[in-house]
Amino acid sequence: MNKKSKIIIGLLAVAVVLFCVIQFWIIPANQAKQEAYAQNQTDALTHDISAIEDYRTAYLGDANNDRDLFGNLPLNNIPRQFEINSDDCTLTVNYLDTVWNIGEDKVQRDLIYNTVAAMAAIDNLSGITYNFSGDSYSFERTQIEDIFGAPLSNLLEQEKWSNDVQDKLKDTDFVEQFYK
Repeated sequence: MNKKSKIIIGLLAVAVVLFCVIQFWIIPANQAKQEAYAQNQTDALTHDISAIEDYRTAYLGDANNDRDLFGNLPLNNIPRQFEINSDDCTLTVNYLDTVWNIGEDKVQRDLIYNTVAAMAAIDNLSGITYNFSGDSYSFERTQIEDIFGAPLSNLLEQEKWSNDVQDKLKDTDFVEQFYK
């Protein structure tokens, strides 16, 4: 074998090793990270609020923006439909599942989270109603601002959001005050 053949075989061996490392180690590790991140995005306590940054707007009414906003918030894995009332600046989210199937504690915590996030991202959103098969929950901006402070858009910084919203949602008494 000449020197040129040895170099080609050596390069081919390196290429095979690199291919195996990428295919069987790096790609699966990245997929596992992506799956963990996606799973974290379905729960209010682990959600990354920076995911909604692109959906901030001054006005309610862009159906695509609203759909995409809620597609990046907890409960994003539940099929839903939207109704926008531009006159009252309110939004109705109709979830096509029951609270019982999802879990009452999770739904209650996630709805507060989604409400605060949506009102922080959409400046003129004055109220949200969430409908499930058999259950309905409504929130008004004034109620949310009384508890979290105004303006809500100030909460959208990661550290502030974590401290002022997510940490409070760990307390069941805090969550229950919205449903009395």
